Amino acid sequence: MISVKRGTWIFLFVLGVLTAITCQFQNTLTYLHVISHLAILTAAHFALAFPPEELLDGLGLTLYDLFSIIYDHRNYSYIDYAAKRVLFFNVFVASYPALISGYFVHGQLFTTAINTRRFPELFDHPWLWLLVFVISVIGLVTYYYKIRDYTQWPAFQYFMDHPETLDGVETVINDPETFRIRLSQRTHVYVTRNFFIYSSNWRFVAVRMIDVRLQVDNTRMPMIMNIQDEEERLRAMFIKVNFNVPYLAPFTMTLRQDYYHQLNEILEIPIFVPPHITVPMTIMEELKEDFVHRIRNNSRHTHRVKRSEKDPCFACGSEENIIKISKSCTGEEQRLLFHDIVLNPTPNCENCTCRPLWCCGCIAQIFITRQKIDNISRYEYHRGSAKCPTCRKTFCIRDVHFVDFDYIAEEEEAST
Repeated sequence: MISVKRGTWIFLFVLGVLTAITCQFQNTLTYLHVISHLAILTAAHFALAFPPEELLDGLGLTLYDLFSIIYDHRNYSYIDYAAKRVLFFNVFVASYPALISGYFVHGQLFTTAINTRRFPELFDHPWLWLLVFVISVIGLVTYYYKIRDYTQWPAFQYFMDHPETLDGVETVINDPETFRIRLSQRTHVYVTRNFFIYSSNWRFVAVRMIDVRLQVDNTRMPMIMNIQDEEERLRAMFIKVNFNVPYLAPFTMTLRQDYYHQLNEILEIPIFVPPHITVPMTIMEELKEDFVHRIRNNSRHTHRVKRSEKDPCFACGSEENIIKISKSCTGEEQRLLFHDIVLNPTPNCENCTCRPLWCCGCIAQIFITRQKIDNISRYEYHRGSAKCPTCRKTFCIRDVHFVDFDYIAEEEEAST
């Protein structure tokens, strides 16, 4: 794959150089031509830096692909490679003034017609553009030499103050147990109970978890809906990352709502939610809440068991087992006639005599997920049916009951 990308970039470079040095301009451009050319150069420049990744990644035409050709990650540690990537991208973006002024200088140099201006009057200042080009190049080189020593960056200053972090980064990255979030094609977050690592084309930071404070800054629906997530209605959570050390600048990262919940489970201190912000529920969470509300209207089931033998939920093994599946519907309740796209008739409910009990969350997940598989509209999920996970008997929402425990005394059971 690298060889394909290398071949693509070599072809583009050779083609670009040959095109640039063989140009012979004869006519004066109009204002529309100049504006169009500048727009194309600007779009190309920033499309490389901020690419539509799904489109350009397969062709190997992103700036990251060019970077990976120049710098082989096998020759560098993760930290050095991440720092060089940030340096490369920042220098590339800083080259924009030189690109634009270079366009005008190139146009003047390759105009071959005598007494012909290449650009319209407003842009026809060859010495000014040459001066701007020289200043831009000098500024770019100065900027590069100023930031090239990334050991002087604040992120590396932190490593000097906390050398154990420097040693722990490689371990965290290579540990398969590390919690990982891919925010985009080239932006990743690595989290353990001890370390927080954020790596993108524009920023790299690795700190101890005790020096990080995460806070919800805002929520919104995603600008581009992911078809796979449409039913779940996953919102974008803006998380502000603050640091306890003054020289590390705070920044904001965007998490999908499911990643937000997963990350919260990893953290010892949950992400802080200000009082004025409400974290919205997903469709599944809303349906679970509605499911619990509906089964509260069903009759309650009395379950006799020894107190010492009371087990947690049969599915998750952690929550309290307070739900029993027991047929109580009459068959006359409003039900869906068909339960999937091939119009299979909805089966009748059956008697479930299984001993296991369930928690609200697990039985709701089982029932709602079955309706999604059967292509039942989420607004009619309660009219569907599901199968008991243990005996595979069919049940409906009317057959799900909260449990009242009738504890058997030890001596009573012994006597019986």
